[in-house]
Amino acid sequence: MQFTFLTKNARYLFITSLGMALGMASCFIYFLDPLKVLINKVTSLSPGSLAFSLWSNPPYDIFAKAYIYHVTNAEAFLSGKEKLRLEEKGPYVYKESIHNTQPKFNDNGTLTFIPVRYLEFIPELSVADPKTEMIVCPNIPLLGITAALQNYSMFVNLAVSSVSSYLGSPSFVNTSVHDYLFGYDDPLVSLANKVVPNWIDFPRFGIIDRLLALDNSSNVITISVDPSKKVSENTLLTLEERTRAYAIQRWNGSPGLKVWGYKEPQGNETVQENSRCNLVEGTFEGLIFPRHLKRNTTFKLYRRAFCRPVPFVYESEGYTNEGFHSYTYTVADNFLAKGSENPENQCFCLNGNCLPRGLGDMTPCYYDIPIVMSQPHFLNADPSLLADVDGLSPDEEKHNTKFIIHPEMGLPLKANMKIQINLRMTDTKYNHKTRPFNNLTLPLFWVELNANEIPSSIYLYLTLLYHVLPVVQEVMMYVFALSSIIIVSSTAYKFLFAVSNPQDTRRPKINYRIVPLTKDDLLCPDEIMIRK
Repeated sequence: MQFTFLTKNARYLFITSLGMALGMASCFIYFLDPLKVLINKVTSLSPGSLAFSLWSNPPYDIFAKAYIYHVTNAEAFLSGKEKLRLEEKGPYVYKESIHNTQPKFNDNGTLTFIPVRYLEFIPELSVADPKTEMIVCPNIPLLGITAALQNYSMFVNLAVSSVSSYLGSPSFVNTSVHDYLFGYDDPLVSLANKVVPNWIDFPRFGIIDRLLALDNSSNVITISVDPSKKVSENTLLTLEERTRAYAIQRWNGSPGLKVWGYKEPQGNETVQENSRCNLVEGTFEGLIFPRHLKRNTTFKLYRRAFCRPVPFVYESEGYTNEGFHSYTYTVADNFLAKGSENPENQCFCLNGNCLPRGLGDMTPCYYDIPIVMSQPHFLNADPSLLADVDGLSPDEEKHNTKFIIHPEMGLPLKANMKIQINLRMTDTKYNHKTRPFNNLTLPLFWVELNANEIPSSIYLYLTLLYHVLPVVQEVMMYVFALSSIIIVSSTAYKFLFAVSNPQDTRRPKINYRIVPLTKDDLLCPDEIMIRK
């Protein structure tokens, strides 16, 4: 009996230990949140990690939709009878692929790499074949080079005017959409490329070709991966901006944009020209953002083709059609305001000359040709820009920029960035071919960088981490807790009952069975002996 009691005690102890282990597991899940640890592990940008694989070759389908402004009254405009009338043609859609090459993790918690971009035409999403679709557009080389030389001597300008007339460089070109975007022949460009190759380093001119060339011109980028290893000491940034993960630290070795006047300080020197305006440190490249974004967070995107950082501000909170939590950002209202309205734009006023509201100078990035950016159709720009041409109709819904981010992960969910490229003409005095364009801002084309579908890998990634595993973890926590309570309480009850009743006092159970009786079974023993 003693052996049986000890065996029962061991069984009770084992079952109780199991129940307590389940209770401890429930507490472990509640207090330590292993899912959070797992998310931190798989989302860290480290060699061989899942996040690193997604970052190296981003799975997003990014489409560049180009809309060209076709001139419908070139002759009437040149004769001074009518103002320039434009007709929008497009979209002509190209898929943009990004590859982050030559990654190197540095000891100070940063990552250095070189991004490379490619464009591939997508005919099924385009309105027509750009190689056969013909357009009439301003001849950018003639107008741009003439405008760029206006501050030079009269003799230089007269020489350029004579050469352009001799070469037959026209005011407008009649060319295909493809050639206008990726390169068409112009005699002035061909000559300049031979005579001054350090300035005009291309034999043919195309708008997107020049933008893409700047994007792919050996841009060595260093971003912060682990800010805790080395916090930036740049006092132009706030403490929050200095400690943000995945923010740009250096672009081609510099924290600032030298084309906008940034100068490298020597030691602890304070350079007066350096400001938040010409700073690239603290901006983002747009493929990854800090995790756990807060409401009302602002940030800047930088892409070299745009020549300057683009500020984004928080707009709203919501959920995507796929059910993912999201923050929506849009470009700041004062993004293209004058320096007097927005001090962070002061460095973009070349020689103290600020452009009208709604225009952003890109001249230093494009051979000193007066290229300027705006929102499409001069949205939110000075009304005079819209009044100078016919055919533009700004629309807030159609032409504004939106950026949707998963705030917990810092991953872009959807993006819709829209930029218009224009040519800002000055007062050209010495060339009769460019004189009709004097003091006009000529819309050339606008592009929409669109990523409206969440890649399947990102979708699976977010669904598992934020929809499936949280439910599994919570169910496990409650199941473990409930199981622990049931097991421990029932075992304790049985154990206490067994201790208080060590002997089994129950009456033994008697089994009865029917046995057939013979005649002898009915006789008493004495009668049996007499018979014998």
